[in-house]
Amino acid sequence: MSHYQAIALDMDGTLLTRDHKISSATRAALAQARAHDIKVLLVTGRHFMTARPFHHELALDTPIICSNGAYLYDPLQDSILAGDPLSVAPLRALLAEVEAQQMEAQFHLSDGIGYIGCEEYVTRIQSRSDKLPAHLKISLLPAEDIEAWLQKPVWKLELFSQDPGRLHRFVGEVVQGLPFTQDWAAPYAVELVQPGCSKGNRLAQWAASEGIAMENVVAFGDNNNDISMFEQVGLAVAMGNAAPQIQAHAHQVTADHNEDGIALALQRWVLPS
Repeated sequence: MSHYQAIALDMDGTLLTRDHKISSATRAALAQARAHDIKVLLVTGRHFMTARPFHHELALDTPIICSNGAYLYDPLQDSILAGDPLSVAPLRALLAEVEAQQMEAQFHLSDGIGYIGCEEYVTRIQSRSDKLPAHLKISLLPAEDIEAWLQKPVWKLELFSQDPGRLHRFVGEVVQGLPFTQDWAAPYAVELVQPGCSKGNRLAQWAASEGIAMENVVAFGDNNNDISMFEQVGLAVAMGNAAPQIQAHAHQVTADHNEDGIALALQRWVLPS
């Protein structure tokens, strides 16, 4: 029997191939892990609505850690179990500058994904949503009344710019002094969550609730927001497509996400031979 009790999976660049699919080999390896009583859960920067279809595809019975650890969502109950939203006062100040400087932004809300600009993203997500059954559809909300949004939890704010230099200047001049944790998903996108929120911290919280020691957890990832998991688990596996500075934080490096990296790693280091 494997001594590992849980597998935490980043999604984009890790679980999902370049065309946003789960390979048959990965699906089979995860099913094999679950057959050995190893829990499998998704740990993602995504909103729960864009993660939920893959949770459904894998028929998982665990919650989803969403928005870089800002909250824990239970698809079975369709409810947020625990979370820490962004503080309202600094968020309001930031959004005034977002509007004044015409920055693009996405809001992770409890009832959907709000947006300012982001036309390309919205078109892509809407196209995917149109193909989903009614109970898995994604709610996209144009920014018509931001003040009303601030009366409810905003779990994550993501800022975009087609000009990375402009975004870096905006962050340096406006965001840097605000009490938010920054995570650069790409040169053109920065994600903001409440301090203390991270994939690793929320994973540790969930593991404790399950009576699982973090040394018995395996984590797979490929980006900056996965380092907080790598620092806390017993086996951290970076994907072959991860940048060298991300791989440096892992215990092992597996193959690319397009080359069944998860399946290969599970067979080599996790599943009983």
